[in-house]
Amino acid sequence: MEIKVQRHTDLDSLLKAAASIEGRIFYLAGGTDLMVQAHAGVLPPATWLEISDVPQLHGISVEGSELRIGAGVTHHEIMRSQLVQTWAPALAQASANVGGPQIRSRGTIGGNLANASPVADTVPALYSLGAQLHLISQRGERTVAVEEFALAPRRNVLEPGEIIYSINFPCRPGIKGVWNSMAQRESLAISKVNIGVSYVLDPDLEEGVGFNYLQVAFGAVGPTVLRARQVEEYLRAEPLSAQRLERACQLAQSEVSPISDVRSQADYRRAMAGVLLYDALSPLL
Repeated sequence: MEIKVQRHTDLDSLLKAAASIEGRIFYLAGGTDLMVQAHAGVLPPATWLEISDVPQLHGISVEGSELRIGAGVTHHEIMRSQLVQTWAPALAQASANVGGPQIRSRGTIGGNLANASPVADTVPALYSLGAQLHLISQRGERTVAVEEFALAPRRNVLEPGEIIYSINFPCRPGIKGVWNSMAQRESLAISKVNIGVSYVLDPDLEEGVGFNYLQVAFGAVGPTVLRARQVEEYLRAEPLSAQRLERACQLAQSEVSPISDVRSQADYRRAMAGVLLYDALSPLL
């Protein structure tokens, strides 16, 4: 498959070019998923725009009370960033487990999101952090909650000529996080099910463990990543105990809606959602 790519090194020229194109556009940054599909011949005709050298899409910084990650930042940069390790530990762990070193050095956080895969490793972590996606086009800018971005596998809310500009979320003092997955093997495998958990403990609780902030999300258990709201509400209601954690794991198994496919069976995914939640929070007991 012959691909002709237009290369852009400036955000304004990129947005003008995107606005002038009729039909499908593929934005090429890392290309770790797009190029696989291209070589397989499963992509429709489209205009390809190279965006990896657009400087406005890069950088990790604290702006006011938020952490900003440019959409073009690679998984390797995220996993190594001290800012991410401090303010988004679940995301740092997820990025460290994306593919192998070559994939992490090329693949970007924006591409992982735009791909709208329910098994994307970074997305449950972003759900758990309450991330907001800043989208931009020549028409202007808008903000979309990460939970509202993916509509179905390979489908998202991006409008024609629009790109992901950055990912932002609050800097929460004391934030802790866990990312984990079940896969066919320990590394270089697509997750059968994965989890992102971010929390801030209640320092005023005299006995036991309570949460001032807690969000839990599962991947590969539905058509999009799932925010486990019933689990969160139950765990925030009272101090954590072994019995309450066991009950939360049961809630997780009932809240997810996985399917059976070539990688795993639905019943196994459902059971493993409870196991991953237990593994994430049992060290707090």
